[in-house]
Amino acid sequence: MDASGAYLEIAREEAQRRGYGDRLTYRHGDLVELAQEIEPADIVTLDRVVCCYHNMPALVGASSAKARQLYGLVYPRDAWWVRLYSLVENAWFRMKHHPYRSFIHPARAVDAAVRSGGLERRYYRRGVFWQVVVYARPMQLA
Repeated sequence: MDASGAYLEIAREEAQRRGYGDRLTYRHGDLVELAQEIEPADIVTLDRVVCCYHNMPALVGASSAKARQLYGLVYPRDAWWVRLYSLVENAWFRMKHHPYRSFIHPARAVDAAVRSGGLERRYYRRGVFWQVVVYARPMQLA
């Protein structure tokens, strides 16, 4: 699922090229709005999506609930230089009358939103601007 039709078209073409086209389903839209229509998946990833969405708790809550096993996020660090970049970027977009805005959500809040759905953090890597976090559902004993 993606809010960008152009991205979905490229993903569809690449999947076809690699021979996986018939194994994938594509949805265009806002996950928060369409969550009831989306089936759970073993792995759910949000790669540089959290920073583009104004309502992080709703997005993370809806998407993490769909992860049966693993949930991965790539989102901006909550550091002063990243916040400064976002501030300048948003000023530029406002000046150009472009509707896009970036959001730097506190890592503690993102982590709490994911953990509230029963996932546990398994991997964390921090880069200069981005952080990568992978969560997993605890194994259920039979």
